[in-house]
Amino acid sequence: MKKTLFITAMLMAFCLLIFQACKKDRTTVFVNNKGNNNGNPVTNYPVNTLATWSKKAPQKQSFTINAASGQWITGAKGSMFYFPANSLLDASNNPVTGSVDIELKEYMNKADMLFSGITVTSGNQLLESGGMFYLMARKNGQELHLKNNVGFTMIIPQSNQGEDPMNIWEGNPNQRDSLNKIDWVKKDSVPIKPVQDSAQQQKKKYFQQFNYFKFGYCNIDREAFKFKNLIKKFRIKMPDGCNDTNSTALLLFKTYNCCAWCHWLTIEDRMATYYQLPLGEVAKVLIYKKTGPGDDDLEYAVKEFTFTDETEVEFTSMTKCTNLELENLIKAL
Repeated sequence: MKKTLFITAMLMAFCLLIFQACKKDRTTVFVNNKGNNNGNPVTNYPVNTLATWSKKAPQKQSFTINAASGQWITGAKGSMFYFPANSLLDASNNPVTGSVDIELKEYMNKADMLFSGITVTSGNQLLESGGMFYLMARKNGQELHLKNNVGFTMIIPQSNQGEDPMNIWEGNPNQRDSLNKIDWVKKDSVPIKPVQDSAQQQKKKYFQQFNYFKFGYCNIDREAFKFKNLIKKFRIKMPDGCNDTNSTALLLFKTYNCCAWCHWLTIEDRMATYYQLPLGEVAKVLIYKKTGPGDDDLEYAVKEFTFTDETEVEFTSMTKCTNLELENLIKAL
């Protein structure tokens, strides 16, 4: 009996040693996301997509107006808003007097969208933006709203190239997509067309006067691909060493003011998008990877392609770049 217990104890001790050795091996040798074990330690450097670009995103602009006086404000990128006299109410619908703080952020181009995450997504559709902004009025830190039928006016520089009429869209938090942060909902079916700027003949602006207006995220947009044939499938095949923590991808359209961040499908080991895409349209995909702990430890690749019914954009290699080089690349796309 003692001999049996001794043998059992020895076997248990041996198994424990084997387990500890295997456990140690698993912490020092990593298998990359493609399933290749080269025997060398691999370190993942997580990429925090929107945090990386937070300082490059459109920043808050602050204004102070007198609630009793009709007053215009003009943003750094040319957006203009007229607040009629005595038009602002507090949460209890009481008229506001004295000084009021106005906050404005303008999102006019693809870089503005991608750096901030304020892109052009509505449900499973992509939109084309003619100009987006965040506008809020506050008194002593408390949010205000507009009195009905006051004739609030806005003039937005046209940031798209087409002549198709736009609509007004209201932005809400996107519940399923953390990178494309806003889900846009159409609020006005009256078409808004660009008008020629008399002072600057080459520029057009969207002019609209509202009997209602809700502060927050607002967009002059249209459903970009509503009448297009849609493709069945879109995937991005990343190079070896890329995974769902150290790399990401962004999708930009060539002839539309339209873009979105992509997401990983870890089961397929591919990247994709939540949104419907148009057959025959030309787009670009830019991918990048964090290769080390420093801000400039990056690699990128970019490809232009035309959407087919089942599109897979494959990348096999990447080029080293600095953070500034990547920023300029995104701005130029």
